[in-house]
Amino acid sequence: MADLMHCNIAIQRYNPETDKAPYFATYAVPWDEQTSLLDALGFIKDNLAGDLSFRWSCRMAICGSCGMMVDGVPKLACKTFLRHYPQGIRVEPLANFPVERDLVVDMSRFIENLAAMKPWIIGDASLAQNGPNRQTPAQMARYHQ
Repeated sequence: MADLMHCNIAIQRYNPETDKAPYFATYAVPWDEQTSLLDALGFIKDNLAGDLSFRWSCRMAICGSCGMMVDGVPKLACKTFLRHYPQGIRVEPLANFPVERDLVVDMSRFIENLAAMKPWIIGDASLAQNGPNRQTPAQMARYHQ
């Protein structure tokens, strides 16, 4: 790791059980061209601050679990690479959500509202007699955005 560059990552920390207010802590993290912010957060948790809390799941920019504010912009940590931030990076929990701890936010209200909106296609009650329902190209064109 001696050959690797280092990036200063300023992370908003907050533990409601011990802290009166959020504060920033900065960590120097070694990185190469392939190091994502999620990798860096894992390095910090494993080597520098074992009590750091953040959420992640798929590591493939599919699930959205690792969403956080990166220099004031909402981004996925798994899809954000340190090579784009050689001068350092500021990481905060997602805006407009209550903070549970460090970079973990309470998503329960968002999930409830999402379910209430039903952002998926709801088919009619008819079921295919012989196999799955098939979607025609005309039906697909109607729903295609």
